[in-house]
Amino acid sequence: MASQTSHSHEHHIVPTSTYLLTLILLVLLMLATVWAASFNLPAIGPFSGTVVNQMVALIIATAKALLVIMVFMGVRWSSTLAKLWVASGFVTLILLFGILGDYTTRHYEHQHGWEARPDGSLPRSTPDEEVVPPINANDLNVKIRQ
Repeated sequence: MASQTSHSHEHHIVPTSTYLLTLILLVLLMLATVWAASFNLPAIGPFSGTVVNQMVALIIATAKALLVIMVFMGVRWSSTLAKLWVASGFVTLILLFGILGDYTTRHYEHQHGWEARPDGSLPRSTPDEEVVPPINANDLNVKIRQ
């Protein structure tokens, strides 16, 4: 007895031209990344040229990742739930970059074991302060970030 089952989750057939167009866009974005990395972009507002270069590279990388996810992973033709999971992944990534951005605001890094000596760590200064606290060359508990 043959059973007839309905396939409600059929695969979407993607034309070859879509894959070729995606490949061409990925190659163009790769060339844009190489081109942008070859220049020292000028500072924009409070951001230095290095930060601007990194932001441009991250924006291009995000566009490439979206292309791969939407076309090659088939999210473009998926259910709303799959699209929601992809969007939540990108929100998590943005939050991760925002939280890790705190790393660049720290001037001093405490070394292992600094808690044992109350006088062993230098105070952290704010980015607005121009004065750097004196450094004791014999103090191994604090390392200045280069």
